[in-house]
Amino acid sequence: MASPSDKAKEVIEDVAEHADNAISSSASKASNATRRAKTTAQDFVDDSTDVLEGALICAKDMVRANPIASVAIVAALAYLCGRMK
Repeated sequence: MASPSDKAKEVIEDVAEHADNAISSSASKASNATRRAKTTAQDFVDDSTDVLEGALICAKDMVRANPIASVAIVAALAYLCGRMK
């Protein structure tokens, strides 16, 4: 027959084991969520970089095709920005 102190030790060990399992499981889930968030953020940055590069290429092509209009537009924008200040 087990003494009350032996029974209490078993209960404490069981509770500690369950708590350890729960903590390990939570840490694993948090690590997976962090990894997924990092991957998503990296994909977003890569996609944004591609979009920006495409826009710059289009802008360069437009300036090369219409240099006089481009200079006029920049001058007008500079004038408007100066007037706002």
